[in-house]
Amino acid sequence: MKNNKLLIIICASLIVLLSAILALAQAPSIHPTFPLLDEHGNNVLESGQPVSTMNTCGGCHDTEYIESHSFHANVGLDNMTEPGQIPNSRAWDISPGPFGKWNPITYRYLTPQGDSHFDMGTADWIRFYGARHVGGGPAVRSRDGRLLTEIETIDGDPETHVFNPETGQIEAWDWQKSGVVEMDCFLCHMANVSNQARVKELQDGNFRWANTATLSGTSIITKTGTSWQYNPEAFTDEGHLLSHLAKEQEPNNKNCGFCHGLVHDDHKDPIITTGCSPERWSTQTTGQIISSQQLADSGMNLAGKKDLSRVWDIHAQRVLVCTDCHYSANNPIYYQEPSDSRPSHLKFDSRRRDINEYLYRPSHQFVKGQSSYGTLAPELDASMRRCESCHSIEATHDWLPYKERHLNTMSCESCHIPKMYSNTYKQVDWTVLTSEGKPHYGCRGIEGEKDSFNALITGYEPILLPRREIDGNFRLTPYNLITSWFWVYGNPERPVRTYDLQKVYFDGADYYPEIITLLDSNGDGNLIDDELMLDTPQKVATIKERLEALGLENPHIRGEIQPYSIHHDVARGDWVTKKCDTCHSEDSRVSQAIVLSSYRPDGVIAEFVHDTNTEINGEIYVDEQGQLLYHPNTMSTGLYVLGHDSIFWTNWLGILAIIGTFIGVAGHGGLRMWFAKNIAHHAVSTKKVYMYTAYERLWHWLQALVIIVLIITGLIIHLPDTFAMFNFKFAVQVHNIASFIVVANAFLAVFYHMASGEIKQYLPEPKDFFNKAIQQALYYIQGIFRGDPHPFEKTYKKKLNPLQQITYLMILNVLLPLQVITGILMWGAQRWPDVADTVGGLTLIAPIHSLIAWLFIAFIITHIYLTTTGHTIFADIKAMITGWEEVEE
Repeated sequence: MKNNKLLIIICASLIVLLSAILALAQAPSIHPTFPLLDEHGNNVLESGQPVSTMNTCGGCHDTEYIESHSFHANVGLDNMTEPGQIPNSRAWDISPGPFGKWNPITYRYLTPQGDSHFDMGTADWIRFYGARHVGGGPAVRSRDGRLLTEIETIDGDPETHVFNPETGQIEAWDWQKSGVVEMDCFLCHMANVSNQARVKELQDGNFRWANTATLSGTSIITKTGTSWQYNPEAFTDEGHLLSHLAKEQEPNNKNCGFCHGLVHDDHKDPIITTGCSPERWSTQTTGQIISSQQLADSGMNLAGKKDLSRVWDIHAQRVLVCTDCHYSANNPIYYQEPSDSRPSHLKFDSRRRDINEYLYRPSHQFVKGQSSYGTLAPELDASMRRCESCHSIEATHDWLPYKERHLNTMSCESCHIPKMYSNTYKQVDWTVLTSEGKPHYGCRGIEGEKDSFNALITGYEPILLPRREIDGNFRLTPYNLITSWFWVYGNPERPVRTYDLQKVYFDGADYYPEIITLLDSNGDGNLIDDELMLDTPQKVATIKERLEALGLENPHIRGEIQPYSIHHDVARGDWVTKKCDTCHSEDSRVSQAIVLSSYRPDGVIAEFVHDTNTEINGEIYVDEQGQLLYHPNTMSTGLYVLGHDSIFWTNWLGILAIIGTFIGVAGHGGLRMWFAKNIAHHAVSTKKVYMYTAYERLWHWLQALVIIVLIITGLIIHLPDTFAMFNFKFAVQVHNIASFIVVANAFLAVFYHMASGEIKQYLPEPKDFFNKAIQQALYYIQGIFRGDPHPFEKTYKKKLNPLQQITYLMILNVLLPLQVITGILMWGAQRWPDVADTVGGLTLIAPIHSLIAWLFIAFIITHIYLTTTGHTIFADIKAMITGWEEVEE
């Protein structure tokens, strides 16, 4: 009976829960229903014309404000200049954004006014690049701010002409016929949209219909033949969209992924990519994939796949969306007033923009980080919240020593993105063309046939490079480097058009026979992937002649290297870098070289682009296989990595000092032994004297023990590869503890010697000091071999001879304080980095610290040897143990 009641209760609960879920699913959207309006403000159901997003959404929102406050729409239109006037840009760049800034991967460039070699007009740009442009900006307005539909046609004007690749001629473009591309609100704010249909309309030049085609993923509109038809059943009797179709939304990852990168939001459906040419931009350039799916569950042929139990991106797994970090700049939920404008007495200003005002005018200037390749909207650089804004390193990184120091020199991504598990571009070579008219490209993180589904994806380790932060400091950040090779010509230079390259290589759809003869190294009459390279002077000269025959002046090959920063595919737990020796070793992660290109056309050495926030201070070199590599040098940016970095001359000077000391000690000791056997020595009369107090002996042996510990742990830290059997982190901890003991012991010794008057023992008497020092030196050089007595009597009140006095004076007043100061500065670099930087930073402090340590080792060797110069070999050591010493009478 009880079981039946329980069953009834469970069933009733499930029915109620299911009803609630269905009710929520069918609940009306918070967004009101609305009509779709055309460019004249008429309902499209009546006019049959394309949707105008500016008019449709402008009923409630200030769409003009939104479009004018969006770098996604503007893409550099408002910052256009004459070629080469953009700071640190190429000679042919005419803006800092995609509209005017050339990219060697996509290659085609926007023709500036007056260029005789027309490559791309505004309409060409929309057709070619519109897939990654939300509309508005240059797709609506001219470079001088007029509507494109209202400008007059001028011969050769790139805003009113396009290039016809079939004829090689420019043709006038009819903006009245094509229309313009308004900012596409649907693309980001509606679910189930069709970006593919939108892109098709753009490529066909049907700009006016592109935004409408976006809705074809819903039941609102369908295409019949070449025309679009609205579905009346998707509208109410008043001509408004049905409520379930009017559900506007905050952009999700999938919406952002249309332009930015591969997004996979279904963790059950396996991710599949083919070869090394993924469709999405950030995946092409870095290998980033935004997905909550485990790598082992993907449909990709990943190396070691069965053991890859991590997800592609931990933030995607935690259900974060792009706009959680890249939010609207005036969103009242996230808005924080800058400290320079906030009243000084307020830690937090709770005043916020009214939500109604925000909904009417939501800025579409989305906060962003500091991209190494995105030079658009620099005023928004570093405006987004970084990792530390959400995560508490104090609560989660107990295992990490020197937390502040690590955070000051490394981005979180450096450890949390240790490896990319997808593939990406490594090199793009436009000096040759494949049979499809595309560049010859090389891939990173893939083995086998690069365009095959069966290729093994091994992934790659990003290179760590110093990134210049908005505050001027540098932090190591993971990057992919893509090297591009291309032909340029003229003065000023500009890239050879793809049309001209095709004229050089192709006779119609096939290679010219002479091109096949030139490149066909195996003589089979076909060109395979490995043959598509200009790796001999003859090949380069032939292509150059063919370009010159087209009227191109001084064609030559250039190479450039573009860093692409990596901020996604974040890992956690055991998948992040935690081992100290990953960086603190000779084979350090921070100086790991990366292959830039598998070959060099015409032997050209590529150069890094100049408009990047990445500090380039390493070496570009060619290895034995002819590959081009880059080896970073972090020391040149002030980053000194213990266990990895060192100054050549300090190590060698210290080692030479030790070797010299060993040779001197061995030679001197050998001569003493020889003379002891061959020369008769007189018996020496001695007496016992209480020479060392209990405190002096305790201080001495404690100091000796701690210094030996410091030397051993210092060697482990300095040479972790040589002492790989020891734990680096533990060595650092022991070294720090021992350092504090030495300092405390030194202060106690100073107090004791000052209070007891024993400080006089270490102060040489000025009177006749040099004669006495020479006399003592002559004893060590001559007298000791003859068995002469010590030149100066050793007493309780005068324990040190003149040479010992000057030696200890130098050690205690110069070397030891300098070693303590440099050690404190190294230890305190995380707490007071400005103090360390003021005196040269770790790049100066650490080598000095190491050199003094070498000198201390040399001193200890000498000190131990000189303890054997008493009346017996172990007399001095015995005295330091018992306190009593037998001295000569």
